[in-house]
Amino acid sequence: MKTILIALAVVCCASLASSAQPKIDGLPKGAVVLESRPLSSATHPNRSLVLWMINPKRNPVTEGPDDQYTCPTQTRGSYYSGPANVSLIDPAKDKVINSVKVASYDSEDGDLDLPYAIRRGYYYRVDKLNLKTTQGRPTILWLRDYNGDGKALEFALFDAPACMGLQTALIGYSESQDKVIRYPIRLAIKENGKNSTETLYWADYLFDQKAKRPGHWVYEIDYRGRGGSLDKWEVNYNPIKEQFEGQVTRITDEP
Repeated sequence: MKTILIALAVVCCASLASSAQPKIDGLPKGAVVLESRPLSSATHPNRSLVLWMINPKRNPVTEGPDDQYTCPTQTRGSYYSGPANVSLIDPAKDKVINSVKVASYDSEDGDLDLPYAIRRGYYYRVDKLNLKTTQGRPTILWLRDYNGDGKALEFALFDAPACMGLQTALIGYSESQDKVIRYPIRLAIKENGKNSTETLYWADYLFDQKAKRPGHWVYEIDYRGRGGSLDKWEVNYNPIKEQFEGQVTRITDEP
């Protein structure tokens, strides 16, 4: 049997329609591997991330090559929709270590939209374009150091429901747990003199913002022209709890 690394490399370099799917012990029937990426970890050298969906539906982009993308299309392009998961695998043993489900922030059925072809210059990295369609295959598992620990072991997902508002989520490898995890964002909310707390897995613009320093973000989103509020965010990464923690202050024009 060929090693799982060779099989996964085939998937990354060919279309889903034409490439043989790797057989990974632990993935359910109907699982389609969209992308895989080896991890660079001195603690656990034989680890890779695999992004997969259950029987995904193809949704080709409706805009022509000369048309501007709509705001939602900037994060989706031509996309797959369906139940999405990210798994941590041990390629040497050809097995799944653990998996996490990744649903859209507003999904009722647990589905997620992920681009299989998209234009360059938006939220996902695209290395090679089809000159006829002006789209290319994105690298969704683009591993970077988002939490400021000096290790490129995380990747972000993006979803623009409209031209204002960009939902972002972060998924990555925890060396201490030897697991793939979804990073929670625990927020203290201040609005109209009231305080509340909530824990999210999608946060508005967070992982598209440049950190002020490693693991620390300060930014504002102004929704007041749309009947909303001025949202002031300050977020820090807590390496002990492996979560993001912060405060959002919402200021309206109302007295």
